[in-house]
Amino acid sequence: MPKNSPDIQRGKSILPAMSNINYLKLAALRLRVMAALAAVPLTSCASAGDAVVAQESSATVSARVVELVNAARSSGRKCGSERFGAAPSLSVSQKLNIAAAGHARDMARKKFFEHRGSDGSQPKDRVIRAGYQPRLTGENIAFGPESAEEVVAGWLASPGHCANIMDPRFQSIGTGLAIGRKRGEIYWVQNFGAPILK
Repeated sequence: MPKNSPDIQRGKSILPAMSNINYLKLAALRLRVMAALAAVPLTSCASAGDAVVAQESSATVSARVVELVNAARSSGRKCGSERFGAAPSLSVSQKLNIAAAGHARDMARKKFFEHRGSDGSQPKDRVIRAGYQPRLTGENIAFGPESAEEVVAGWLASPGHCANIMDPRFQSIGTGLAIGRKRGEIYWVQNFGAPILK
């Protein structure tokens, strides 16, 4: 039984001689690997099936937001201290989409985040400007989420936003998003409406 390392490594050396390594090539390889790793986009907590802004068209992401909102409305829910029963599905309004997208672009371009537009407009003003004649309007905004799933989950976790989503008086929905210049600057707008009864 061997008692020391010379007895274990008899004959030719098992490892190649370290003097044969080209350290400049090794350093260049290491830099290439680090650069490749740095180029890999870091994702948020989005899952493989999520509608992620950087990977899908705005239309696809917006459609997923509507799908998730209607799924939430399909069963009762508590929003803060207020309880809501199931509500009918919302239909997409192109006019509300226009109002939502316009406000999202305004916030992204002018770097602000609030319901009042850079021109002083309120959500109802923008909805009317887009041609929707409301009896009732509502608006949810968000900044930062990277997927439809993430933004809807955030709205549902917030009592006021959740109440807008669950309000059975709303019949229509419009969504819009805009991407700012820096990573993570994603502005979301969701408009709700109930048209004037004719």
